Amino acid sequence: MNSEAFVYRLNNITNGRYYIGYHKGTESDGYICSSKNYEFWQDLQECIFTRDVLHYGTKDECKLHESVLLSECFLDSKCYNFSDGNGGFLLRNTWVGVQVPSKLLIEAETIPIEYKTTEFIWYRKKTYIKLGYHGIKRDVKDAQSFIGRIKLNTRQIIRKILCL
Repeated sequence: MNSEAFVYRLNNITNGRYYIGYHKGTESDGYICSSKNYEFWQDLQECIFTRDVLHYGTKDECKLHESVLLSECFLDSKCYNFSDGNGGFLLRNTWVGVQVPSKLLIEAETIPIEYKTTEFIWYRKKTYIKLGYHGIKRDVKDAQSFIGRIKLNTRQIIRKILCL
């Protein structure tokens, strides 16, 4: 059995929140996680955490296992994770950011200033779920051209009016 990597879950036993990740290395090499969630790092200083190893395997196996687990906790407010493990989306409370190659900020709705980036289309989680894979894929494709951005912005205005 190849155990070059492992999938783990960091459990905040003080408030019930958790972080899921994978790491290529050993359990005892000092690695904590790659989270960019400020709230997680604050809690790590103030709360008690445990770590459970969920899976051992190759790096690719563990990365896939992590992505599956993260897709299952997508709507769970107790999950600290911002990303699906592959950088395909970011989670920020009730917001989902989908990375676009055009490096242009496109707001699906008015998002809190602290979440704004130049590489993501932002949606409320409920809008993201309603649009589904094909709707999000169309938005990402349109974000890459001038005419497409006009179409995308028009769709966003309609979604906002219809409260989608």
